[in-house]
Order: sequence, then C-alpha cells, then structure tokens
Amino acid sequence: MKKILYIFAAAALLAACNDGFLDKKPLDKLSEEAVFNSDALAESFINAIYTVLPDPFTEGNTGCISDEGFFRYGGTSTRYIADGSMTPSSIIPQDEGGPAHNTRTTFLNIWNRAYEYIYRLNYFLRYVNEKGSAMTEEGKKRLCGEAYFLRAWAYTNLIERYGGVVLVDKPFDDLSAEFVDVRSNFDDCVDFINADLDKAYDMLPEKGATALGRVHKDCVLALRSRLTLIVASPLFNDPSFPEGGIFRGAYSKDKWQKAYDAAKAICDRADVDGAYALDDTYDGFWRDEYSPEIIWGKYFVQSSGQPHKAQLFYSLMDFGGGGWESFNPTQAMWLDYEMKNGKKIFEEGSGYDPLRPFKNRDPRFEHCIIYPTKIYKWTDKDGGQNETELQLYLLYENTELADFDNGKPEPSTSKKASDQIHLTNTGGSGLTKWYMPDKYISESLIGNVVYPWFRLGEMYLNLAEAAYNLGKEDECRTYLNKVRSRADVMMPNVTDGGTALWDEVVNERRIELAFESFRYFDTRRLKIATTYENVPFAGMRTCLLQKGSKTDTIYRCVQPADKVNKNRNYYWTNTGESAAYIGSNNGRNVAYLVNYVWKGKTYTVDYGEACLTISPTQKWFPNSSRNNYPEAGKITCTNTPGVENPEDYPNYLMPIPQTEIDKTQKRIVQNPGYVY
Repeated sequence: MKKILYIFAAAALLAACNDGFLDKKPLDKLSEEAVFNSDALAESFINAIYTVLPDPFTEGNTGCISDEGFFRYGGTSTRYIADGSMTPSSIIPQDEGGPAHNTRTTFLNIWNRAYEYIYRLNYFLRYVNEKGSAMTEEGKKRLCGEAYFLRAWAYTNLIERYGGVVLVDKPFDDLSAEFVDVRSNFDDCVDFINADLDKAYDMLPEKGATALGRVHKDCVLALRSRLTLIVASPLFNDPSFPEGGIFRGAYSKDKWQKAYDAAKAICDRADVDGAYALDDTYDGFWRDEYSPEIIWGKYFVQSSGQPHKAQLFYSLMDFGGGGWESFNPTQAMWLDYEMKNGKKIFEEGSGYDPLRPFKNRDPRFEHCIIYPTKIYKWTDKDGGQNETELQLYLLYENTELADFDNGKPEPSTSKKASDQIHLTNTGGSGLTKWYMPDKYISESLIGNVVYPWFRLGEMYLNLAEAAYNLGKEDECRTYLNKVRSRADVMMPNVTDGGTALWDEVVNERRIELAFESFRYFDTRRLKIATTYENVPFAGMRTCLLQKGSKTDTIYRCVQPADKVNKNRNYYWTNTGESAAYIGSNNGRNVAYLVNYVWKGKTYTVDYGEACLTISPTQKWFPNSSRNNYPEAGKITCTNTPGVENPEDYPNYLMPIPQTEIDKTQKRIVQNPGYVY
C-alpha cells in the first residue's frame, strides 16, 4: 500500500500563538539544532504546517454562510456573517480574545492563523538556506519545495479573502528597521505567490514520487489554476474599475489568458498524460482515498477526539432518534439542480412535479442531499449495516388530500416536535455529500477518509470559465460536458452559446462543486453576491398522509410562482403570512418572491411555499448604508457580474481583525465598508 500522509492538527512542533501576527517568537536554539538538521524532524515540522487551512468538515462550515446552507446553532460562527452583521471585531475567535466560536467555525477569518504559519515557513527557509543545515540534499530540496508551496497556499487563501495583504518573506526577528507593516497592492501579492510557485515547482517531486497527501509538481499546477482564476475574475479584475490598488488588481484581459494557460496545463496532465481521470462515481472522490480524480487531498484515519468533524453529520448519526443537526441545505441550493433532461424546474417541459419535487433530478442531487422518506444506509458501532427512512415529516393519519379540500383542519406546527425523529431539524432536509455510509460515526468519531483540496472536476470547470471569457465557446462546452458526462451522472450535453452558455458555466460550478467551500467565494469573485446572497434561507416542511393502504407525501417547498395554488395550502402553515412578506429580520422584511434570469428569460419562484420562519436570522448582503434589504419580488438573481463598486458592499471582502488594525496603529488599512 502507498504511504499516506495523515495530518494531525495538534502537532507539537507548531504551538498556537494568540498574539498579533508580528508578535511571533522563534524556536529556541536547541530546537533549531534538533529540528533543522534532521530530515525526519524537519519533515515533522513541515507536516504541521499542512494545516494552514483546516478542512471544512465542521458543522458551521463555509457553505453555511453562502446560499448553499445554514447552521441553526451558528450564532457565533455563521449566522452573524450570513445576516450581514459581520464586523472587524465579531470575526475574532474566542481563543484570540473575540466572540467567534473556536470549533463551530467557517475558517473564513484565517488572518492570524495564516501569518503564524507563514512565520514558521519563513523561519524554516531562512535556517535551511542560510545556516548550513545537516539535512540531506534530497530532503532539503523537497521540504523547501513544500515550504514554498505552502506559503503560496497561505497567501492565495489570504488574498481571496482580504485582497492585498502584508507580504513577509523572512522571519520577523530578521526584519530590518525599515520594514513597515502595510498591505501590498493586490497585483504585487499575486507576483509574490507566483514566484513561490515557480520555486516550488522546480524543487518538488513528480506525482507518485512522494507519500499520498504530500504536495508534488501537479499541486503547483492546480494551485496556479485556482489562483489565476481568482485574479482574472471581476471582483479583482474589473473593466469598470480598471485602476489597481490594495483591494483589486489593475484590469487586464490578459489575466484571462493566464487563467486559461494555467488550467490547460493541469487539465493536460489528465487528457494528454493520463495522470488523472474523473472518478466513475460522483461520490468516489470523497469515499476512495485512491480516487484517480484527486490531485491533492487531506487524508484521515478514523479517530475519536474530533467532535467538530463528526458533527457535520449530526442528523444522520445513530442516535436512536432525537439527534441534533448541523448543515441544512437551503431551498435555493436544491432549486438549481436541473431535472434529468437538463432543464431547471421552472422551465417549460422540465417535467417537474411539485408533489414529487425530488424525482428525476440531476443524479448529483441524490449524492448530496437527503430528504424526507428517502432511504439511507448507515453503520452501527458493531459494524452492522442498516437502512433507515429519513423521518423528517409530520405523520398525519386517517387523512388524504381530498379531506383538506372538504374542510379538515391542516396539521398544526405544534405537533412537529412530537412527530419528528430528528427533533431539532429546521430545514427538512440534510447533507449527504461527504457522508460515509460504511463508516460508523458518533459525536466523537469521524469516518471520512479524504478531503480533496484539488480535484480534476474543478480544473475542468476552471478551464471552461477561462475559455468562455476568451471567446473559446467550443472549448468551454467541451469541458463543461466532460464534467456532466461522468459515468453515474450523464447529464445532457450543453449546446448553448452566448449569455446562456455563461449561465451554464456558473450553474455547473454551483452543482458540481456543491458544499466544497467554493460557492461563498464564487458569488463574490463573480460579483453576483448582491442578489444571490439576499435570497432568504428557506427550509421545507413535509406531511405524510396515511389512510388505509394509501400513502401520500406532501412537501411544502419552493416552486414556480405560476404553479402555486394559494387556495389549497395543505402544507404546514405559519400564521401571519401575507402575499408580500414572511416574517421580519431585525426590522427588515424578508421577501419571498425571487426572480431568476436563466438563459435570457426571467422566471419567478415563490419561496412562500417553503418554510421561511426557520431558526437562523435571515440572509442579508449589505451595502455601505446597511439599509438595502430588497422588497418582495425585487430580488433578481442573475449570473451577469454586477456593475456596482464592490467597495460599497463590505461583505465582498473580509474585514481584517480589529486587533491587527489596533496593534499596527492603523498602518494596516481596513477593507472598505467596515466602519466599526
């Protein structure tokens, strides 16, 4: 069996530090001599830095602050971000003196963490390159290559969140008196990262010449593809605001060519060299650590003591009923899964049936989302295999649909708690992407084997997007259709051109990369967050009717407005619903009619048929006036990049932690819109 690098977050050689990012202390002299003159100890030191970006297997992960999902208990981890109340102080974690939860976290604020790890990398590179390490030349070359890659990885994740950041390429104890802790321009940061990637590529081994999980040359190609796509995108490369600076780069069409070239380089490793291939099954890249699709992944052993990971699957754990919940997919998310014939549910000829909303959907829907009455498999603690029906419904006996038309009272929401197995579920559906039905999971046990940081499906979509923006529509369709033609997916080929093709590009990323921590960043880099991120959180209520041998299941969920029948509402009701709004969000009305522009036509979807009075505070993507919540029917979601100045919308970029602003006496400039 191949060697696999298993990363453990609590590495002894990388102690956490709660000071500001310039307040780090070096290793002592004994540690230097022991660690940096031994291949084995130096490798352990670098191993610990692989966790610079934690995996997203947490209950309050990044998907819960996007339009993919929500986390009911995310008051200090997700909800304050999703509802537009994020501030430079609210993002500081508790272990750094702030209010944000330490483990129920999105890992969106990585500022202090990233600079802690960058410091360690700089210290390693300085010692090994300048002090004459006794390591072998082979070990020194490989580990320095890993260090340059991990520094590029850290800075890529920083600029994606914050724009231009402080560039540091040496240990802080070596900084000259002239050093000024100020943010560099965005383009200068990109040049710095590319220089590190060049060094890493020259030093790293080929794929297969190192342990599974360690970085190699193809990881450099994959990271460059992701980096150049970010850099070329409208948020950072906007023809309407062509000047460069800290918050964005100078506009250049050539940045799309660089994104294309970078994506082509890693895709050719699959299509020309045969180094990678799409997995035959959509769940293969998370269930098989040897999946041919994985370029670089984080590997796990099934272990206890990691409850924040197991809790991602709260609603599916063997609790014998009454379990908690974590990630709830939104109605907005599953709305965008096409029907098997390639049409959205609101398109003519889709075949969508509101009484059977999950039938004949894109097969990836079944891999990702579990819904009431669906049978799912699970493993008990003794290794036994079981099948269970997801009972997220109100059982209403001696009733059929006609009884409601004849005047029988509708089900009462007060019966929810007594009739649902999973008592606290507020969304009516659950997440099954990443779920391992053949592994036992509990509050303290994780069953996952791998999280793919880079996989071929993403690279194909990167190439499709870059090709579209260069006018290469045939090539764009080719790579979209590669992804859609996975053996167990086989969705119809995309044949559109023009803006309809662009809609397919954006939607295919949404579906193929669902729940992989892309959507939050995609809506921002594409400048489409101002609409999509104002679509309300919406859940689903299900009523199971049984009368004699007949059983009907009624789902209360989103549907095209022209199919809504207000006179026959036999779904769970919420008193006080009106034709325009449902509920209130800190004084802001929550709109339930949402317009979707899809392939040149506008369709209206009625979220009033879903459940909007769920526990989380409703979504809001604020502008600088923080008073822009749209009226009912005024949300128009489009994949065309907005023309607004992103600097008027604070949530396009993360705020830099207030502690860092204060410690540098405001030499570090705060991102626009954060005035707290």
